Amino acid sequence: MARTVQIDGDSAIFPGDACVHCLRPFEDRVSIYRVKRSTVRRVSVPFCTECLALREAKSPTQIQVERFATAASFLLAWIGGVWVYTRVLTWPFLAGEREWAWAILLGVLAVVILFGSLYLFVRPLSERFRSPETQAVLNAVKIRDFDWDTTTLEFADEGYAERFALVNPRETKE
Repeated sequence: MARTVQIDGDSAIFPGDACVHCLRPFEDRVSIYRVKRSTVRRVSVPFCTECLALREAKSPTQIQVERFATAASFLLAWIGGVWVYTRVLTWPFLAGEREWAWAILLGVLAVVILFGSLYLFVRPLSERFRSPETQAVLNAVKIRDFDWDTTTLEFADEGYAERFALVNPRETKE
């Protein structure tokens, strides 16, 4: 069960220089963020070397999905580019000695735009196939909500959340 802790502002003190996920001594800090309208809230969170590696790790299934997404995006973009190329060749107002150049230029432009669009749409779908270990590290702490003067963090480990709440007492403002 996750526990939320509210802190003042966006500067948090993490207890005992321990990794948020496994409680081992931390090696580095990672900024987690949340966007709300046009405001971004960032908090630096301590992680050990192993947990940092797990945050970046990809499962074999995730790698396969990303490769398939890249290949499918390229294939569909290539088909779209060839279609644009053949359509441009049939335009009567481009009839002349340079119609092939326009056809190639617009066909390549279509391939680039279609590939980029399809890849940006399909690639995030691979995040569904992360390993449970990676998912656990990513869910160790999240910014649940924030406003101008407070930030609400959600911790997966209730014991760590209790220690965090003790180190970061909430001031009552009148």
